[in-house]
Amino acid sequence: MIFGYEWYQYIAFFGVGLLASAINSIAGGGSTISLPVMIFLGLPPTIANGTNRIGLFVGNSTSAVNLFKHGLLNRKIYFRLFWPTLIGSLLGILFLVKIDDRLFQGILSLAILLVVIMSNLKRDIFGKPPETPPEKMSVLAFLGFFLVAIYGCIVQVGVGFLQIFALSRYTGLDLLHVNALKNALTSTFLFVSTIGLIIIGKVEWGLALCTAAGACLGGLCGSRLQRKKGNKFIKRFISCASLVMAAILIKDLIAQMF
Repeated sequence: MIFGYEWYQYIAFFGVGLLASAINSIAGGGSTISLPVMIFLGLPPTIANGTNRIGLFVGNSTSAVNLFKHGLLNRKIYFRLFWPTLIGSLLGILFLVKIDDRLFQGILSLAILLVVIMSNLKRDIFGKPPETPPEKMSVLAFLGFFLVAIYGCIVQVGVGFLQIFALSRYTGLDLLHVNALKNALTSTFLFVSTIGLIIIGKVEWGLALCTAAGACLGGLCGSRLQRKKGNKFIKRFISCASLVMAAILIKDLIAQMF
């Protein structure tokens, strides 16, 4: 036993961080893998949440920086969306309202399934995204990204899918550029929520550092893979990851009901 944990637990947390961050870099839903595994390996749920977010922050930041280095991050749009994201995340850490797990999982599962369906429809029922990103941010867009940040700060699971849909609708950019924005904005609210969890002592640092090391490699691999494979691969990956996550949540919801 090393520092209170078995050696295989450190290896497992490294692997979990790598896999979850690679998935999050390209699409989202990595936490549906990492959180259950962390809890299974012995961490209390609240400690697992804080420990997991250390890895998520490192992985998303690594991916965002790598995509930025290759000219895929639109800095103008990022700084425009930075403010509703920051304000929403600061408000999110103040929320003390208890979320009903059954209702949350049911709504999230349906939301993700709808996003997958709408993303693959030949005719967009909301109209076409803009051909070029808008010059100014509307009040509705500010509110939308503000709410996404609140959700991401409090719950986090599945926020990548919501961001991809919102950013695609708002910017009209291809998925490579959308993913670069998503990872950068996710890093913003993850930084805020992670600091809050650190302050209240919800991080197991030995395991968190192993997770972060794996997440750094996973974020790098994920960003390189999507650059190499392109937009078609990203779209298929997002659809598959979304359906898998929705199926897991529905299964958990049914299990709780019975």
